[in-house]
Amino acid sequence: MRHLKLSVLLLLSLCLGACAGHSTFTQEKRQGDFHPEEMKELYVYSFLDARREYTGEAFITVFERTLSSRLQARGVKTHWLWFEDSPLGQNFSATEKDNGTGYGKIIPAPLVVMLNSSDEKTSGTTHRLLVFPKTVGLTGIHQAEREYYAQLTWTLERTAGPEPLLKGTSIFYSRPFRASADLQSDVDRLVDDFINGLYPGSSQHGAGN
Repeated sequence: MRHLKLSVLLLLSLCLGACAGHSTFTQEKRQGDFHPEEMKELYVYSFLDARREYTGEAFITVFERTLSSRLQARGVKTHWLWFEDSPLGQNFSATEKDNGTGYGKIIPAPLVVMLNSSDEKTSGTTHRLLVFPKTVGLTGIHQAEREYYAQLTWTLERTAGPEPLLKGTSIFYSRPFRASADLQSDVDRLVDDFINGLYPGSSQHGAGN
């Protein structure tokens, strides 16, 4: 019995080690008339910097570079607006609220998009992508390592209309309080899972690096 318990603990530790940095993209909605090849100019609204205390500072740069690279490989030019760089974000503060599964923060994403509409038109973008940190938390098994999980939502729209063309959720794990040599590979998983959902039936893992 003792040997069995040790075996179970060993398998569990290996599983947890493999899960660190893993992400998955779950598609929740996709319009039937949407073809990703129609995208040529995309405005990316990233609200992940509102969670920089959980993702870590280095994540911000790596995420933008990686997503831009993947989309450029598909012929899509990106324009970026990070929440803290927006006029609203520069003067914004919010209180964390525990919803039972993690901590939520009320961030007025629609207002940020609305206030940036003139820049959207000037840039000539036809589509927008909102990347939003819906929930963050610290699971019990990871507390000693200060590893956080985040539920991230991806919402793709045409700038001409608010109806989502594609919507889904990713789960991402991060360790912001220690340097990680695996940061790029962690972000690769996060971004590639989304790209493979956006362009079904293809895989470009590691492309553009």
